[in-house]
Amino acid sequence: RHLGAVLGTEEFRRKYVEDKVAKWVRDVEQLSEIGRDDPQAAYTAFTKALCHRWTFVQRTIPGISELFGPLENALRHSFLPAIVGRQVSDLERKVFTLPVRLGGLGI
Repeated sequence: RHLGAVLGTEEFRRKYVEDKVAKWVRDVEQLSEIGRDDPQAAYTAFTKALCHRWTFVQRTIPGISELFGPLENALRHSFLPAIVGRQVSDLERKVFTLPVRLGGLGI
């Protein structure tokens, strides 16, 4: 790792990101448990802390977008239903992806 970004072979970078994503999925699952009882606290924790962990990795390691599938699944099927109280449609998921200034949730 160099200044927080991982360097090395493609295989090493892939393994590094997969391990990170697995940890973040567990974090999202735990936050989803909190979100069932206190959705505002879970949303705040997500937007102020948790999401910034993978934003840096996405910016500094090229060609890894396909490795974030499990994280998107956790957000879509666990976290969002926990904070809104029901399953979300494809359209709602797209809207929640928008920044708050454009009417989304920034998730």
